[in-house]
Amino acid sequence: MARKTILNNYYLFDASAREVIIPGGIPREKLVLITNVTSNKVIYNFSDPELIATSYTIQTDIRNVTTTRVVLNYDTSSMLDTDDLQIVYDDFEETIQPAETYHDAVNKMRVSTPQSQIDTDFEYSTQSTKWETLTMINNNPFAYKSEDTLAVTDVQVTTNSATITVTIDTGVTPMPNAGSAVFIQDTTFPGANGVFIINSVSGSDFTYTATYAYTAAGGGTIFESARTAVYTGVHYTGSAIGGTITLAATGAGDVKVTTSTAHGLEIGNEVAIAGSNGTNVNGSWVVSRVESPTEFYYFPTSSPTGDVNGGTKKVYPRPQGNSVHRAFDGGVKFSTNSFSKNQQAIRQTKRYFRYQSGKGVAFSTGSILAPAIENIDEIAASGTTVTVKAAVAHNLTRDTQVDVRGCGDNNYNGVYQVTNVIDAFTFQYVASNAPTQTVATGEYTVTPTNSYGVNLEIGMMDQQNGIFFRYANGHLSVVRRSSTYQLSGRVTVTQGSTLVSSYTAPSGAGTKFAKQLKPGDYVVIRGSSYRVDGIISDTEMVIFPDYRGPSSINVPVSKTSEIEWKQAEWNIDRCDGTGKSGYDIDVTKMQMFYMDYSWYGAGFIRWGFRGTDGNVIYAHKIPNNNFNTEAYMRSGNLPARYEVNTIPPATVTTTTVSNSASRLYVADAPVNFPTSGTLRIKQSTSATAGIYEYVNYTSKFSWVKDVILVNSGNNTVEVDSTVGLVAGGVQTVRFDRPFSNIVAKKTYYVATIPNSTTFTLTETPGSSTPIALTSATGSALSPLAVVQSGYFDNLTREQAGATGVTITTGSSGVSTGTVSSATGIQKGQRVIGSGIPADTFVHSISGTTITLSKAVTSANPTGVTFAAMGSNGAGTVFTFSETRPISVELLQATSVPSISHWGSSVIMEGRLDDDRAYVYTVGTKTQRTIGSGQTRAVIALRVAPSVDNGIQGNFGTRELINRMQLVLRQVDISATGKFFCELVLNPVPDANNIWLPVGGTSLAQYSVLTDATDLLGGEVIYGFYVDNDVKAYDLSAVKEISNSILGGGTSNYSTSTAPNPTGIFPDGPEVLAVRVTNIAGGQRSVDARFSWTEAQA
Repeated sequence: MARKTILNNYYLFDASAREVIIPGGIPREKLVLITNVTSNKVIYNFSDPELIATSYTIQTDIRNVTTTRVVLNYDTSSMLDTDDLQIVYDDFEETIQPAETYHDAVNKMRVSTPQSQIDTDFEYSTQSTKWETLTMINNNPFAYKSEDTLAVTDVQVTTNSATITVTIDTGVTPMPNAGSAVFIQDTTFPGANGVFIINSVSGSDFTYTATYAYTAAGGGTIFESARTAVYTGVHYTGSAIGGTITLAATGAGDVKVTTSTAHGLEIGNEVAIAGSNGTNVNGSWVVSRVESPTEFYYFPTSSPTGDVNGGTKKVYPRPQGNSVHRAFDGGVKFSTNSFSKNQQAIRQTKRYFRYQSGKGVAFSTGSILAPAIENIDEIAASGTTVTVKAAVAHNLTRDTQVDVRGCGDNNYNGVYQVTNVIDAFTFQYVASNAPTQTVATGEYTVTPTNSYGVNLEIGMMDQQNGIFFRYANGHLSVVRRSSTYQLSGRVTVTQGSTLVSSYTAPSGAGTKFAKQLKPGDYVVIRGSSYRVDGIISDTEMVIFPDYRGPSSINVPVSKTSEIEWKQAEWNIDRCDGTGKSGYDIDVTKMQMFYMDYSWYGAGFIRWGFRGTDGNVIYAHKIPNNNFNTEAYMRSGNLPARYEVNTIPPATVTTTTVSNSASRLYVADAPVNFPTSGTLRIKQSTSATAGIYEYVNYTSKFSWVKDVILVNSGNNTVEVDSTVGLVAGGVQTVRFDRPFSNIVAKKTYYVATIPNSTTFTLTETPGSSTPIALTSATGSALSPLAVVQSGYFDNLTREQAGATGVTITTGSSGVSTGTVSSATGIQKGQRVIGSGIPADTFVHSISGTTITLSKAVTSANPTGVTFAAMGSNGAGTVFTFSETRPISVELLQATSVPSISHWGSSVIMEGRLDDDRAYVYTVGTKTQRTIGSGQTRAVIALRVAPSVDNGIQGNFGTRELINRMQLVLRQVDISATGKFFCELVLNPVPDANNIWLPVGGTSLAQYSVLTDATDLLGGEVIYGFYVDNDVKAYDLSAVKEISNSILGGGTSNYSTSTAPNPTGIFPDGPEVLAVRVTNIAGGQRSVDARFSWTEAQA
């Protein structure tokens, strides 16, 4: 027998109720003593009749957390809930229980030798051999860098312009076409670096639009001959959006774009228009208005003229994200570089790390979840107005707070609201007291805090499954993502369409989209992730991007679900100073993040951090056994991944919204929304039609409570507080799971509020008559369910916009002034005019006083246009329907940080045992003849794009994207003369060829290349000579080949030139090909053979 004291600080003591709730299950015969050490009183003693329990229950709650609930006989009503308790219990046997740090992920002591699975320090580069970078808008990618450089002689920029002019030597490299993608690296202007689209071509010059305007005086060259490089870009397959494009000049200076399929764009999204025969039409622009799912507008820099709708027109999303090597400290920095919604910037390992049963996988990394702005050049003050100048784009708006630290004059330091954004590098705030130093000294940092509408994620995950840390909307949390749940019914999908419709299964049943999904959810169809943009009915929904696979029927759909535990819900140590470690995490400082897990479909997961003593502090642990009805995620094989995204907080309405309503009731408490902002309300009516409105709100109400008790005697639901609820059938509430006779996710109304902790329900709007409920008992530590309620208040309904407005500012460099007329103006509208920077919007409007998101570049702009945001310019009626939900989303993020990471460690506890496998082989058998001095490709190999049930196929034909690792073993060459042989990674052939299955149990494909085929581009990763012999060359030192994040690839291994898609990594699987050059005289013959193994599990 061993006597122990519980070490967990997260028990609950309700003194007035005489109740103690203890984490974990302690049988009654084991509980010995509970002492209030604050008042030095014993309140429970198993052997004292006066100090026993009147009620003793052990239960497992909705979160799979087991607790022990003890109701005391001793009167504790004079004590405080915050008093400290000592809880002593007996174990039947003596055990040695090391701390969590000394257990591995399968609960064995850490005594085995771990084995690292990857080396990912970034001393010299972003490690593109091991990592893939992807940027998207609404799940749509744009383009990536090819291996073909352009012979650049100059890159020029003009002050207060985002137009970049590139001069190339066309005698060395041909001029790319307008509408082609280009990749620019290492100019002296950060906004000019990244992937862009060519706006126009003239002689030896082409132009493109930088991420933001160049604001330094003078302009001129930003070209460094020793560093600047320009590459042709390659478009991803299906990167053009919207189907058939129609363009029209409206006469108001803007262009209306009509698409034949839903475009999926939002106000503020960056797009590129190519192929129009008009003037001032093609180029890179910002969406200013969205009228319907197939109509949007943009304002070029000058009014469009000419044959605007002539030509072969295309629309591309233009994500702004990029990834930069931090050479000075060996890290990698990346960001979306845009506030507009649904942007993603992703860094993910090419390798999916193999899980082995019975062993744990541990992940660790160094990163910052709320990073400071990199390289502050100056902080200076004029009175209390402080001006901050950064070396790189700050990515802030006036809705951002900044935490300033380290200035020598303490009057600069503190947390302040941004009051003016002058340009991409410069912003201002107002200090509480005027600094005495005109220019600040010290090693200062400026960190954006509490950003809304942006998520920073770090861990082992992809878009469908995984475990990770998230910092979003001011909250730190840990997350488990899974896509194992299959929705009811099967679907019909059509390539290039956004509409998914029900397919009648043999059972006769169809889909239940409205009952199982909501707008903003993600689903998996044939291995790819799609965002649900709208639900038309139980049998039709709209997705983005357009369906990428071949048209199919009888297709299953899986839902991607996340369970998120915020810091206050962590069950080991909340790392807020209250846990046993005392560690209080500062998200603005660099941290060492740790996670480990076991799988088997039901293993446990832990998240933690390295403490100041050097030991790992585990913060949260979840079991997955005895809880789920299926595997907790599809596979234990996961990549390492870092992501910044502006996927917005989203919810749905719970009531009909009239055209004059000033309050908007929603299903989820809007805790992830800022206190004021702009919302998009949308109800889809078909794949190409819907009702839109953009509204402003100035306050919100969020109410999230654990349900403790249901009392059938008075039909009440008990929570810890009902403050903020409104009775009389006005306010709506929803419960996250069924209990009592309450239906999960159903909309109820608050009927009455008997006291400060209870309320009753009605199903009838406007009614105060409660419905009958059946009794159910939970506790504060072990609740029955979570109930939520919320609304947005003081709505300003959509306005019609305005033209010809004068803004009186008094000077340039300021963002506040008065308008000649405020009619038709609302927060969030794009502002266009001379002296107005690009992508400026209304930050606030009160009477005729207006604040813009950016400072004007010239005083008192006239003839200013305020673009209408939606279709009506007035309030719209949205009729509530259970089968056609009304989505509510935040319009844009308040700021977007640049996340940095410094390497990742993935370790297998107890080393990775190399499983015995078949050695697959494929080769040519024709003794191909190659002339003297000729170079020819012989054979190519790749991972098959998709797979299920052991059957491989092309992209979208099987249920899974093929994530197996093709591990190279050997290449053999049979030659009748001297050849120089090369292995080329990801080349494009100069002739059309076909991919063939290897056959048997292999999940790979090969292509025997035609006699005249040579290879274009690619990287030589291995080479050797062979002479009149059969020789084998060991490839065990060569990295495995794998698939890309998005997947792709058809049965054709076809020739392609930039910017046309290739279907080759990162537009599909990696490809490895053998290329030989005859270095002997006369004709010689050659055959080649690959041998490899496959890590399929």
